[in-house]
Amino acid sequence: MSKIHWLRWKFSDPIHRKFVAERLIALKTALDAQIRRGTSESSLRLATWNLMHFGDGGGYDRTLESMLYIAEIIDHFDLVAVQEVNRDLTKLEALIDDHLGPEWDYLVTDTTGGRPSEAGPGNNERLAFLYRKAKVQFCKEAGEIVLPGGQQIAAPGEAGTTEKVQFARTPFAVAFRAGWLKFKLCTVHIFYGNGEEGMTQRRAEIERIAQFLADRQADEAEAMVKRATQRGWNDASEAGWDSNFILLGDFNIISPEHETMQALLKAGFHVPTQLEKTNLGSTHHYDQIAIKAGHPHLKVLSSGVFDMLTHVYRDEDADQYVDVAKPPILAKDSKGNPRPRGKQVEYFRQYYRKHQMSDHKLLWCELCVDYAEPYLKSIAEANAP
Repeated sequence: MSKIHWLRWKFSDPIHRKFVAERLIALKTALDAQIRRGTSESSLRLATWNLMHFGDGGGYDRTLESMLYIAEIIDHFDLVAVQEVNRDLTKLEALIDDHLGPEWDYLVTDTTGGRPSEAGPGNNERLAFLYRKAKVQFCKEAGEIVLPGGQQIAAPGEAGTTEKVQFARTPFAVAFRAGWLKFKLCTVHIFYGNGEEGMTQRRAEIERIAQFLADRQADEAEAMVKRATQRGWNDASEAGWDSNFILLGDFNIISPEHETMQALLKAGFHVPTQLEKTNLGSTHHYDQIAIKAGHPHLKVLSSGVFDMLTHVYRDEDADQYVDVAKPPILAKDSKGNPRPRGKQVEYFRQYYRKHQMSDHKLLWCELCVDYAEPYLKSIAEANAP
């Protein structure tokens, strides 16, 4: 469970402390109803969440209050892919050490781009996996994916030229095990871009990573079967069942019918979450979880989107923040000029709350990882007289 003792010791205003406690109760109640009660403890609760500029400071600096909310949400899952982690890891480390606790661990990439002042198209972002150690095992294999020669991405260059590039933000693939299921999990934050050229590069990134992983999955399955045959397994074909690839993250996909989604589907991935809209306005299907399964019993039992702003930082909470909590960023604009009360309410609803949480909702699915019954049945039936 997340560590909430900070609420008593770190909130000096008793009125806002009471308010935060009430919001945490509402958040816990909603998460229990939507996630825990409808899923099994023997399955894997997998999620992906773009945590807008997490650790970026300034207007994106999360308060202790929002860290409590973020930790509570994450703690209702077993394995969470996080996009938009900033170069500064202070907030991520605090999230694990101070709020999720020793039950959790994390893996994180280096930043894209060059020096801190040169963010480049990757915007100095990291990709991360947070996982519950009692449920998920890191299988000691991790890597950032670089495309081989000839498979690079066409991107607009200077003076109307085209240049070959790698991903704007390098995809991150890690091997995990949960229950009976071994799998490679790859998270992405696909290039967004502007106009026709930006869309072309976005589609190309999705095509390249999906096809790269589809090819890798087929190659690994074939190699597993070959090794099992050489070792004299009774049924060597089952060795390929451990070749399972899950691709998830922020794909910046417009809709299930859009070319961005088709670029993912044509590589043969099953996308059980393709109908879920994940931006705050519920207009786009940016985030997705896609599966290329080797194991015949790997299946998605349930899935959904968790909209945190229906439980915390709600529209009706604006008065609480303007009149009671009074975060300094509401009172003055970026130039230091005072904001009238009406403008403070407007800023809270349009910017403050999504900067404290995210402009993306969390997308999740429940995976079956207990295959003991079908395994035993297959043996019993095969040896029946």
